[in-house]
Amino acid sequence: MGMDERMERINLDNIEINVTASVVCSNLNRLCILYLLQKSPNNEMQAEKIASNLGVSHRTALYHLDVLKDYELVEVREFRKKGVKLLRSVWGLNAGNGQNISKIFKNIWRKVDRGEIDRIVMIDTRTTSSRSK
Repeated sequence: MGMDERMERINLDNIEINVTASVVCSNLNRLCILYLLQKSPNNEMQAEKIASNLGVSHRTALYHLDVLKDYELVEVREFRKKGVKLLRSVWGLNAGNGQNISKIFKNIWRKVDRGEIDRIVMIDTRTTSSRSK
């Protein structure tokens, strides 16, 4: 790969990170979900708990989790069986996309005040278990 090709690849990566950060920042729920997951043990949390912490419906939390999954920022970590269906129970930051997630968070924190997000979420997730029994 020549120098021009490497520079083009770097520019494309930066564009992708900026677009992803813009999608995340365009909705406060998505931003708060990422923040909750980042602060949680093992970077994971039950969908119900995410919804409860944000004060939104479970369905709304799942919608935003799906959007974040489309951008490869989050992944389903654990399924729960209900009858014959498998329900997405525990979600976490996408472990395979760690380097990009770090770059995206750097980009986000340049645009958003972290203290403001702390006040919105109003929970210290470091003292709670992500998997309720």
